[in-house]
Amino acid sequence: MDAVLDIERQSFAEPWSAGLFRHELRLPFSHCVVARDGTGRVLGYVCWWVVGDEVHLLNLAVHPEVRRHGIGRELLRLVRESAEQAAARLVTLEVHHDNEAAQALYAAHGFVPTGLRRNYYAPGRHALVMTWYISQPRHTAAR
Repeated sequence: MDAVLDIERQSFAEPWSAGLFRHELRLPFSHCVVARDGTGRVLGYVCWWVVGDEVHLLNLAVHPEVRRHGIGRELLRLVRESAEQAAARLVTLEVHHDNEAAQALYAAHGFVPTGLRRNYYAPGRHALVMTWYISQPRHTAAR
């Protein structure tokens, strides 16, 4: 837990607490995976929910020393595979509106901007909502 919290604090202005991570580990619909190197060192982690036919990516971070080495991509791949195995329609996430590196990672994996949550993180710190549609959204005409 200490290594995850260290990465969390280095990655986010509003980091999750140890209690929040422990809470996620107790939820039956929550999934958390830690990436380690051959020595057991924690390199990154991801947490997501599978609820009904939707998946929500809650938290993904990689240690600053090993960013841009494919670890985030592999963690994101796990979430996408989980979504496909659960027959989910879509995966959603929030990303800080000025976190261009994370937005680029998500966009490279099919996520598209679908909304903005103003003041989501703090006043003036907005979240861009991004969605990966596993199956195309169905639009029906109103009757």
